[in-house]
Amino acid sequence: MDMTCHKCGYKDSYTAFAYLCKNGCPACGESDLRRCPKCGAQCVFSRAEALEGEEREMEGLVGRLMEIHAGSTPEEILEAKRIMARLSDMNNRWNLSRLRELLILKQKEFTSQR
Repeated sequence: MDMTCHKCGYKDSYTAFAYLCKNGCPACGESDLRRCPKCGAQCVFSRAEALEGEEREMEGLVGRLMEIHAGSTPEEILEAKRIMARLSDMNNRWNLSRLRELLILKQKEFTSQR
């Protein structure tokens, strides 16, 4: 999940921003207070907002993956493999059985092509 510094605009994985403390409460929605590695500003990272963005990204990646088939160009097959790796990483957080099944099917499709 990416995070952007509100002060300098630096963008990276939220793990690149040093963890400072929890912010908020479970009832209202917890977030992390983190420090920007570039300018040192304190930034709020909201997991709920990040997950909403990740959900939209996953939908786009699945759509693109479905357009690529075993008979596609080598460049598209490579793109599909990158997409599958990204979706697999994302699904470690989401644990969606349908996405896991899709990734297994697409993996079989591309390996049986050889």
